[in-house]
Amino acid sequence: MYEAAKKEMLATVYRYGPMTASQLATVLNYRLPTLYAMASQLSRQGLVRSIPLPFLRLNHVGYGLTAEGAKASAMLTGEEEGFRMKAWEKHPVQLEHVYGTNAFFVSLIRHSLTQEGEGLTEWQSTREAAEQYANFKESGKKTMLLRPDGLCTYVLPGRGRLVLHVEYDTGSENQWKLQDKLWLYGRVLSAAWRAVTAVHVLFVTKIEARPKRLLRLWASLGEGPLLGRPLPNVWAISESEWNRRGAEEALWWGLEEKRLRLKDMPLLPMPLETDFPILGKQPREPSPMLGR
Repeated sequence: MYEAAKKEMLATVYRYGPMTASQLATVLNYRLPTLYAMASQLSRQGLVRSIPLPFLRLNHVGYGLTAEGAKASAMLTGEEEGFRMKAWEKHPVQLEHVYGTNAFFVSLIRHSLTQEGEGLTEWQSTREAAEQYANFKESGKKTMLLRPDGLCTYVLPGRGRLVLHVEYDTGSENQWKLQDKLWLYGRVLSAAWRAVTAVHVLFVTKIEARPKRLLRLWASLGEGPLLGRPLPNVWAISESEWNRRGAEEALWWGLEEKRLRLKDMPLLPMPLETDFPILGKQPREPSPMLGR
C-alpha cells in the first residue's frame, strides 16, 4: 500500500503542480503523518523537493517534483513519450497562480467531506482541460483553443452535477486579455456543449473590485460579437469572500448583478453511471504511520 501511495503522490503533483502537505493529504485522503513520511522518502530518493511559498505566511512550503521525479511521474501516467526533462529543471513558474488554483479545488473537496454522497468526481488540470478542447486541422496540427486553469465536475446527489471551468485571476492580465479569454469561452463552449446554458465559468479574483469588471466585459460580449449564441454562465467572486464564506454561503456575481450560491447554479443531469469515486473520500487501508 505504501509504495502505491507514493506513486499516487507523484502523479498528483505531476498533474496539478506544487501542493502543500495539507492539500495533498486532503486530495489523496491520507493522514498528514503518512503524507510527511511519503514526502521524506521521495525526497531522499531525489524525486520530490520542497518549494518555498513566500506569498503565504508562516514560511509555508509546498512539495514539487525534481526533474527525475517528473520523469518517473510521466512514466506512471503514460506520458513518457515527448517528455522533456529540461523543462522541469527550472524553478516552477507562476507559483502563486498554481497555488491559488489548487487551493480553490481543495476547498471544494474539504467542503464535500461533510456532505453525504457529494463532491468532486473529476478534476482536470490545465493541461488535461486544454486537451479536451483541442482542435485538429486537416494537416493533423493541434491547436489549444482554451486553457482553463482547471475543470471539475461536482456531483449533488439526487439533483445533478455542476461542470465548472475555473480561472484564478491574480490581476496581472489587462482588460483586453480578459476580454479575449471570455470571448473564447463563449465561442468554444457553445460549440462543445449541447446544454451549454448549464455549464459554468468561474473567475476567482485576488482583487476585490475585479468581479464586477469581468461581468461588464462579459455583458458587452453578449450584446455584441456573441449576440444570439447560447452561452455558458460566467460568475466571479473575490478570493477573500470565497475564503471567508465558503462553498455553502459565498455569493457569486453574475450578469445584471445577480448573486447566487454555487449550489444554486443551473445543473446538468446526472450521468447514467453514478458510482464514481469522490476525491478526498477514497477508501484507504489503515495508515502505516498509525500509532507511531
